[in-house]
Amino acid sequence: MNIKILLLAAFLLIPAWAHSQTQPLVKKIEVNGEAEMEITPDEIMFRIVLKEYLDGRKKADINKLESQLVKAVKAEDLNTEDLTVEGIYGYNWNWKKQRSEEFLASKSFRLKVADLKKVNELLERLDPRGVNNVSVASYTHSKMEQFQNELKLEALKNAKQKAAFLLKGIDEKLGGVLEVSEINQPQVPVYRAQTMEMAADSGYQSELEFNSIKLKAELRAVFSIL
Repeated sequence: MNIKILLLAAFLLIPAWAHSQTQPLVKKIEVNGEAEMEITPDEIMFRIVLKEYLDGRKKADINKLESQLVKAVKAEDLNTEDLTVEGIYGYNWNWKKQRSEEFLASKSFRLKVADLKKVNELLERLDPRGVNNVSVASYTHSKMEQFQNELKLEALKNAKQKAAFLLKGIDEKLGGVLEVSEINQPQVPVYRAQTMEMAADSGYQSELEFNSIKLKAELRAVFSIL
């Protein structure tokens, strides 16, 4: 009984083995394709820190300074929803006496803009004595995913061109693509800048110029050779 089963299994495997031996080897070529792009950021995240200050014996209240900022945002036709509170803190605490002689509060905000000039104009509407510092927290582009996908397609085209060029040199013809895989799948780049201190007794005029954001895609592609 067992012998019959073994003989039957061997009989069934022979055709499959013979068929695999007659299968022609697939000639193929493997190359890497690359593509790069530079874009100008359209989402700039600013950090604006307001501080209370003493004008003689009178203190400029943080709520008043915040109200002034909100009005300036509206006056520049910016979306108030793009203005958010980042943090609240204070200083002038006398640690020896364990009490505050004159507690001055500060409040930091984040404001998203598309145009750097808008920030210059906005800051001109604020009391410079109430602005502690301004910084570019980060910047990116709203269509980053779209650009990355376009780059991947260009990288694949580049790989095909490379493969066709190499095969032409040895009188071979390029076939269809067999495999495609990404190399070091790119992350969405977010660029950060250093804080720019702002003098309390002078107006702020930004001289910043943003460099283009450089994106890159790289793919590994395998093509058949006809």
